[in-house]
Formats: sequence, structure tokens, C-alpha cells
Amino acid sequence: MSTKNPGLALLEKKVDELGLRQEVEDGLAQILIEHKIATLRKRRGLSQAALAKRSGVSQPMIAQMESGKLNNLTLRTLARTAAALDANLRIDLVPRSTSRKRIQATGKW
Repeated sequence: MSTKNPGLALLEKKVDELGLRQEVEDGLAQILIEHKIATLRKRRGLSQAALAKRSGVSQPMIAQMESGKLNNLTLRTLARTAAALDANLRIDLVPRSTSRKRIQATGKW
């Protein structure tokens, strides 16, 4: 999250100082997934009901996925939704530079 905006730079510094980088990035990733599902569905000219039918889930579940209110989204459901959108699902494991749990356990950065 590198930026030239002084306000955002200050925010990034504070996030790092508080050791919240991973939580912030995880939250942003979740928002991006929700946005991508909704955007791709609209580009494909599908209603939520049509996507639900193709995915094998209910329309309210699609609405919850798109709004970020679905707390139990499984990898299987996400994969079926991606397939219904004719999209590839990419999962990436990225090593953490600093583990917050380790910091809390050891008291060391």
C-alpha cells in the first residue's frame, strides 16, 4: 500500500506502528472479492437470481456475498460462484513478514 498522499502515508505508518498491517490487508482483500463478484456478475449481464441458480446457491446468499455480510463463505461456494461467472479463482499463500501472534507471545518485534 504505497502512496504519495500524505494522509494515506500517515495512515499506513500508524497501521504499521500498531502491527495491524495483516488485518488491514485481509480486510481489503475481502472487500475486493465482494466487489469483483458483483462487478463480474453485472458485466456478464446476470441477475443475482441467475448467478445463484448457476452456482447452486440461493439469491439471498449471492446478495450477502456481494455485500460482505456472509460470514461462512466456503472455498467450495466461492469456486462454484467463480465457475458460474466463467472466471478463474486464484488462491495465494503469502508469508507474513511479522506474525502478530508471535509478537504477542514473545513480546518481541
